[in-house]
Parts: sequence; C-alpha cells; structure tokens
Amino acid sequence: MRLKKIKLAGFKSFVDPTSIPFPGDMTAVVGPNGCGKSNVIDAVRWVLGESSAKNLRGDAMTDVIFNGSSARKPVGQCSVELVFDNSAGRIGGEYASYNELSVKRLVTRDAQSTYFLNGVKCRKRDVTDLFLGTGLGPRSYAIIEQGMISRLIESKPQELRVFIEEAAGISKYKERRRETENRIRHTQDNLDRLNDVRDELAQQLEKLQRQAAAATRYKSLRGNVRRLKGELTALRFLKNSEHIERLESQQANIKKQLEALTSKREGDEAGMLTYKTQQSELKSALEANQEALFTTATAITRIEQNTLHAQQRLSQISHELTELNQQKQLLISSKAEAETALEQSTLSLEALLPLQEVKEEALYQAKEQFEDAENELRVFNRSAREHEETYHRIKQEVQSCHSQVQSTMGMQLRTSQRISELNEELTQLGQSDLHTKLSVLDLKQEEAEEKVANAEDAYLQAKQALSENQQKLKEREQEWRHIREQCQTLSSSISALQTLQEDATNTNNEINPQLSMLWQYLAVPEALTKCTETVLRRWQQPYISDLSCPTKLLNQDNLPQDVPVFLQSEFTKKKAAGTLAAAISSKYVPEAFNDIYLYDTDEAALGARRELKTHQSALSMSGLWCGVDWISIPTTRQETDNDGVLKRAHKITGLQAQLSELENTESIINERIVVASDCVKDAEEHKVDCENVWQASKSVLSNVVNERSLITMQLAQDEAREAKLRSELDKHQAMLEKEETQLASLSERLAIAEAQILEHEVRVEDVQRERESVEQKVAALRASVEQLTQEKHELALKMQQLENHQKLYQEQVTRNNQQWHTYEKRIKNLQTEQRNLHAPKAEQDQELQKLLSKREALENEKQTLTAKQESVEALLADAEKGHQALAKEMQERQSDIDKLSVDIEGYRVRVTTLLEQLDEVKLSLKEVLETLPDNADETQWQQELDKNQAALSRLGAVNLAAVEEYEAQSQRKQHLDTQHEDLSEALETLQSAIRKIDKETRVRFSTTFEQVNRDLKTLFPKVFGGGSAYLALTDDDLLETGVTIMARPPGKKNSTIHLLSGGEKALTALSLVFAIFRLNPAPFCLLDEVDAPLDDANVGRFCNLVSEMSQTVQFIYITHNKIAMEMASHLTGVTMAEPGVSRMVAVDVDEAMAFAEA
Repeated sequence: MRLKKIKLAGFKSFVDPTSIPFPGDMTAVVGPNGCGKSNVIDAVRWVLGESSAKNLRGDAMTDVIFNGSSARKPVGQCSVELVFDNSAGRIGGEYASYNELSVKRLVTRDAQSTYFLNGVKCRKRDVTDLFLGTGLGPRSYAIIEQGMISRLIESKPQELRVFIEEAAGISKYKERRRETENRIRHTQDNLDRLNDVRDELAQQLEKLQRQAAAATRYKSLRGNVRRLKGELTALRFLKNSEHIERLESQQANIKKQLEALTSKREGDEAGMLTYKTQQSELKSALEANQEALFTTATAITRIEQNTLHAQQRLSQISHELTELNQQKQLLISSKAEAETALEQSTLSLEALLPLQEVKEEALYQAKEQFEDAENELRVFNRSAREHEETYHRIKQEVQSCHSQVQSTMGMQLRTSQRISELNEELTQLGQSDLHTKLSVLDLKQEEAEEKVANAEDAYLQAKQALSENQQKLKEREQEWRHIREQCQTLSSSISALQTLQEDATNTNNEINPQLSMLWQYLAVPEALTKCTETVLRRWQQPYISDLSCPTKLLNQDNLPQDVPVFLQSEFTKKKAAGTLAAAISSKYVPEAFNDIYLYDTDEAALGARRELKTHQSALSMSGLWCGVDWISIPTTRQETDNDGVLKRAHKITGLQAQLSELENTESIINERIVVASDCVKDAEEHKVDCENVWQASKSVLSNVVNERSLITMQLAQDEAREAKLRSELDKHQAMLEKEETQLASLSERLAIAEAQILEHEVRVEDVQRERESVEQKVAALRASVEQLTQEKHELALKMQQLENHQKLYQEQVTRNNQQWHTYEKRIKNLQTEQRNLHAPKAEQDQELQKLLSKREALENEKQTLTAKQESVEALLADAEKGHQALAKEMQERQSDIDKLSVDIEGYRVRVTTLLEQLDEVKLSLKEVLETLPDNADETQWQQELDKNQAALSRLGAVNLAAVEEYEAQSQRKQHLDTQHEDLSEALETLQSAIRKIDKETRVRFSTTFEQVNRDLKTLFPKVFGGGSAYLALTDDDLLETGVTIMARPPGKKNSTIHLLSGGEKALTALSLVFAIFRLNPAPFCLLDEVDAPLDDANVGRFCNLVSEMSQTVQFIYITHNKIAMEMASHLTGVTMAEPGVSRMVAVDVDEAMAFAEA
C-alpha cells in the first residue's frame, strides 16, 4: 500500500485545486521558507482525523480554510483527498478487494466536517478504524514534523508507549477495551438499579399477599350474591312463561280456523295449477320449436361455409404445387454446381502436396546454416566483451578517482567551515544569561506553589458542599416516595369503598330505572349514620320516586316487591323537635321520620316507650329501635366503619379529602426536589470550576518546574557542550591535515589511470568493426530462414483452405439430396388432399335441400302452438279473481293472530330482559333451573340475598385488584430475576472479554517491545558509527508501563538522554522511528525538515538510512538540504509566485539527468 497522490482545494494556501503525485519511493518537497511546504503534512494529518486546531498550527478548525490574500477573496470550504494504491491488499475488511482507495475530508465555514470513503459519506470513526494497526493516524509515528523529533525523545514514558502500541497494532484493542469498560460500567449501573427495584418489589408483594386474601373472601361473598340474584331472576322467568303459554293456546284456536280457509284456497289453487301446467307445457313446446329452428338454420349455414372453405383450400393447394415444382428445378441446378466444385478442389489439393515437401527441405538446410553463424557470433562476442570490460573497469577507476578528489576537496571545505562554526559557537556559549533566568524562575515557583495550595482548599470545600446538597436531595426524594405510597394506599381504599357502594346501589338491576335509593337523597350527619342505617335496613333499603301520585307509580313496570317506595312530592319540610327528621340536614324529609324520636342511649330509648303513641317509635344512637309493643336489636355490636352505605359515603368523602391534601403536599415536595436538584447542579458546576482552577494552577506550577529543570539542564549541557566543542575542534584540525595528504595521493593515481584508458580505446574500436561484419552475415541468414518459414506457412494455409472448400461442397451435395426427397413427399401429400376435397360436393348439396324443407315445417308448427297458449291464459285470469276474495277473509283471521302475538311478545320481552340480566352476571338459565330447589320461594330467596349483602358490607375496605396486582407483580418479580441473571451473565462475559483483550495486549506489546529494542540496538550504531541505545520499561505491568529510551553515542557515558545535542537527539529519534518501521512499516512516512539540526556528515548517514528503508516504505520528506535533495527520485517544488497562494512544480530526477546527459 502506498500514497498515490494528494488532492487539495481551498486548504490553507492551496486555494486552487491542486494534485500532488507521489510516483516514486522517495519524494522530496522543496521550496523557500513560507511557501506552504508544511501545509502538505498538515493536509495528510487533517484528513486522517486530526481534531486539534493547535496541532494544525491554528486557533480553530476553520483556520484550515483559505482566508484570502491581497488579490483573492476567502473561500467557503476546503477539501483534501488522499488516494492510496491498495493493490497489495494492506487495507483489510470490506475494502480489501479495492485496488485504489480514496479518503476525503471536507469542512465548511460553520466548522462542519464531512468524511468520504471512495466517494461514499462516512463517519470519522470509520476513517480511524480503517487505519488502525497500519501505523497511520493523525498522531502516529508515520508523520514526523518540525519539533516532533525533540518531543519524541523528551516525551514522557506513557507518551512514548503510544508509538510502541501503534507498532504492535494494539491501538484497536485499546479502543475495544475502552468500549467494553463503558459497557461494564453501564451494566453494573443497570444491575444496581435492578437490585433496588427487586428489593422494593419484594416488600410490595408481602403487603399485596395479605390484601389478596381479603379480596378472595370478598369475591366468595359476591359469588353467593350473584347466584341468589340469578335464582330470583329464574323464578320471575317461570312466572312470565306461564302467561305466555295461556296466550299461545288462544292463538292456536284461531290458527285452526285459518287452516280451514287455507284448505279451501288450496282447492282453488289446484285448478289454477292445471291451467298453469298447460301454459307451461305450451311454453316448453314453443321453446323446443324455436330451438329446432335455430339448429336447422345453423346446419344450413355450416354446409354453406364448408363449401366456400373447400374452394379456397383447392386454390391454395394449386398455388403451392406450382411453387414446389419451381424449387425442384432450382435444386437440380445447385446440386450439379456443387458436384463440379468438389471435383475441382480435390484436383487442386493433390497438385500442392509435392510443392510442400520441397519447401520443408529448403527450410531445414537454411536453419542449419543460421545456427552455425550464430555460434560463430557468440564466440566473437565473448572475446569482444572481455576487451570492453577491461576498458570500462579502467574508465570507472578514473571516474572514481575524480569523485574521490572532488569529495576530498568538498570535505576539506566542510571541515574548514566546521572549524569556523565551532569557534563561533564557543564564543556564543560564553555570552549565555541562563543564571539570571534561573533566579527569576525560583520566585515564580514559590508563587505558583502558594496558588496551588489555595486552589486545592477551595476545591475540597466545593466537594464538601456538593456532598451536603446531594444528601439533602436524597432526603427530599425519600420523603416524596413516602407521600407517594400513602397516596396509592388511599386511592386503593377509595376504589374498594366505591366498588362496595356501587354494588349496594345496583343490588336489583331489574328495578325500574326511574326509582333511586332513599339514602342517596338524605343528607345524614356522620354521627347519625348507624341509627339511620338501622331504619333503612328495617325498611329493606327503600326507594324514592319523583312521580306526583301513587296511581302513576302503580302503572310503572318492574316495581320492587315488599320494599317501600317514598313519593318525593309528599315529603315535608316541617320537622318535629327531637325526631330523626330534625336531625337530618335535608330540607325535605319523609313524614315517617317525624314519628321516630332520637335518644343518646339504649336505656333512654327503652324508657321512652311508655310515652310513645302507637305510630311512633324511639331510636338510640347505637341503632336500638323500639315502639310501643316491639323492639328491634341491631344485627351485631362489632360493626366496622365501612358497614352501611351511609358510613361508607362519609368514609369515601374523608379519604378523598386526605388524598387531596397529600397530593398538595406531594406537589410542594416536588418543588423542593427541583430546588435541591438545582442546588446540586450549581454545586457540581462550582466543584468543576474549582477543580479546573486547581488543575490550571498545578499546570502552571508544573510548567515553571519544568522550565527551571530545563534551564538547569541547559546550564549543564552548555558546560558539556563547551568541552565537546573544544574536543571536536582539535579533531577537525587533525582531519584537515589528513585530507590534504589524501588529496595528493589521489592525484597521482588519476594520472596513471588516464594513460591506460587511451591505450584500450583503440583496441575496443577494432573489435567493434569486426563484430559488425559477423552480425551482418547472421542477419542475412536470419532473413532467409524467416522468408522460407513464411512461404511454408502460406502453402499450408492454402492447402487447409482447399480442404475446407472440399468439405463444404460435400455437405452441400448431401443437403441437396435431402431437400429433393422432402419436396417429393410434400407434393404427394398435397395431391392426395386435392382429390379428397373434390369428392363430397354432391352429398353436401343433397343435405342442404333436406334442411330447407325441415325449416318450413317447423315454422307452421310454431303458429299452431301460439294460438293454444292464448286460450289457456284467458281461463287462468278468471280463476285468479275468485282466489283474491278468499285471501281477504284469511287476512282478517291473521290479524287476530297478530294481536295475540303482540301480547305474547310483551311477556317474551320481559323474559328476554330477565335472560339478559342473567347474561350480564354470566349465568345460564338452564344451569340455574337445574340447581333451583323445588320449594324455592321468591320472598325467601330475597331475604337470603339481603343477608349475604349485609355480610359483604361488613368486610370493610377491600383492595379488589390485590389478586391481579399480586399475580402481575409476581410475574414482574420473575421477569426482574431473569433480567438479573442475564445481566450478571453479560457482566461476566464482558469481564472475560476484558481479560482476553488484556492477555492479547500483553503478548503483543511484549513481543513488539523486544523486537523494536533489538532493531534500535542494531540501527543506532549504524547511524552513529558506534555507541549503544536501548529501550526500558518503567513498570512490571505491561498494560500500564511506560517506555523510556537511553542512548550513548560513541565515546560518551551520559546519564540521561537530555544531555545529548540537538543533532544527536534527532538521529536517536530517527533510529527509534526506523526501528518501529522495520517491525510494522506504515504505508508511507512523512518527514518535515528532520535533517535541519544535522551536519553534512550526519545528513549523509541519514540519507543512507532512508534510502535503505525506502525498499519497503514510501518516504515523502520536506528539506532544504542539498544532500537530501540529491537522494530523492522525484522532486516536488512548492512556490508562491502569487502572494499567499501555493502552487506545485514537479520534476522527475532520473528523467532530468537523462535529458541533461543528452
């Protein structure tokens, strides 16, 4: 995989669409300072997903868009596209089958980035995942820009570890591990929340279990009530059925009279039926006559059409026979021509066979002569090549001497320049002001430490405040949940009481709907509910009607039996003192309430009996009711607050008031929760602000400490540098003397070699003339062989052509014979058909005359049948008039039957209503009647129903939904338990995946680290000409350990890498990067002026190393060094002829050299 080209449009200074190709393995990007060379590196980093504007030398991501120049306006968007050659399949997955792959990024002024893969829109993550493990990325070791060399060497252990991870291809594992850890955290949170819900649900199940038992008892009593109601309905059904049977008996007598009339009508209908039968027979005869006429006409038409068709077919046969005879004549001619051509091609083929043998013999002799001449030429070439090799060896020696002389002269010049540079650098070292900077930094460090301490105190206070606010919020939420539970409990109680109240109200669904219960009208104080219930129960829960008089009431259907009905129009507003009427708040009350006197105790009520009149009574507050000669004792002395409709009504009102109050309290607590939540958010924001200030203070302190350490280190480096410079100065002066001696020796060798080359040039020219003569002879023989070969080939082609013609003519003769027999057979078939068509014409004419006679007879028969039909229809009309009079009398009898049916239907409607009432309670009449005792009495059953209803009312508040809620919550508990098991299993699976990723990461990291370390130990001495370097781990844990680098150039025993010079650091970093490339070579490597801190000697070593690595890695580097430019196979120039606008100029070095030599 390699980078094929980069397409830029509107990116930084490349405003115009620009395509930069990279055809070779080593491409140098050159140009003056500020022309936009580094923008090429930025473009690659940007497309690969760089999201930090700082790393792109900008303040915002929109800074990469061309912002205008003195002559151009800003553009609205920019795009960069990288085109890769993937013919080797380095990119795997779904793109492995693509030979070419393009990655494009586009950004607009609103900072919206869009990515494309092969022209298809995609996510940034898709681009990042595409290059995971390949060594490519926005901050990978494959992109080395200005300043990155020093940052790489001086990076922290964890930062250096990132390069080893990318080389090991475990960056994708780290991404998967991070995603897996997030899933584990979310799964654990879900598990915690699930456990809380399960605990709370277990408490609810205990409460619901108790409520479900009460609800079961309640449902049992309601079942009894339902059964009794069904049996009462069945008894009423039997009564109405008796009325229906009586009316149906009367209806049967009238039906007998109607049947007699029906018999008489049937006699008349028999006569009418005879006439209708005759009418029908005549009609059928007419239809048969009509059908016969139609059949005869159809036969006549068919015979006429067959005659016409036979004439047309005879004409076609005659025409076809004529055409077949003509084709037979043509076939005879064609057959004769094919036989003649076959005979001629056979004779021509026999004549060419002797000529072919002659050509083959001549070709054999020519090939033997050509092979002898070629052997002679090879022997002569071997001798000539020996002379030429001797000549070229001496010539190369001369060129080598020239190169060595020029190189030595260049080395003398560079050595002299280096001596001047060393003297100048020694002078600069004496003028350093590092000691003054060190004193200033000591003061800054004290101030920064004080700010860090203050910021830490503020952060701890904010953290404490956040904890307190979170505790308050938790207390408010707990209080809200407590109120919510109370509201739910009250709602359940109200629902149960309302259900009981509805059941009491709808005890008898069959009662006239215009009546209502008396207790619903009365406004009874809560203290009087018990005694009032005693009166109403004694009267069997009386009804109230708004009708004006009793007569109207009696005319109503479905009135209650043995139960009082009060007329509201006769209520009184006069209330006697001390009576039940005076105690009730309603304005109008029944007159009977004025005769019921109230007393506080049972004793007082019993003592007042003597003073009562016959129609009056005394009632105690506890429910004891007595008259002059009777006493009614309450049903039980252990009644609950929910006994009786009046008590339940007061209870419902009280609970609804409590519920409303709790809901108001809940609303207030919700508001407090909102306030507490806001306080927690403010505290969190304050904590984050304090933490940011604390971290910023620590960052400032760290910068000051690092800067102080750097200056201290620079002081030590300056001292070491001065000693090194003086040693290097002595070394270069000795080197200069050695180079002058070497130059004199090379000049002497050059003179001797130039004399030898003149002597060998004459020998080479003589050998060249003799070789040309031999080559001409070989060429002539080769042409002769080629000519004979061509003639033989043409003769073979001609013979093959004659054989093909012979085969074609033979096939044509065979086809003509087959076609002849086909024509003969077709002619015979047509002649036979012609004779058959002439034969039946006389028979068809005779049959046609018979059919015409038959049609005339059928038409006469039709006229006779029509006259008979008209006579029968007249007789049928007279019979129908008598039939209508009899039908009128039958209609009157039917009217009487209908009146009785209406009465019967009325009773049936009542029966249907009773059946519907049974359907409403889901009971079958058949089943009820089967279980109904023979001595069943409607009054007795009504009393039993009242007793069960009283027992039902004593149960009190019951949560009727408790059973269903208990079952639903139990199912939910089982579902949550299953979820708990699934989440636990998923958590174990994710943890197992983490362990597997960690194991794979450790193995890969360890293997990669050891391999990179070995390659570094090999490359470092090669780059420096000696010395040693190695990598070391900072921790035993391979998942978290950092990586440090130690390098000692030849002759040095430095304790840290920071003591190396800038050039030494650069070469060390390059050694490390190239060691990584050896293990996991990225598709390409971008170098941005990494040779800037190197001298010419080190640049030469750098160039040799890059040239060697280019066999496996494509290099694109930016340089100002001429030696590095000479190394490149392709030069790409970046110019800025127009201010602020970059353009490209590309040169192929090999083509340029070939052009210069020409």
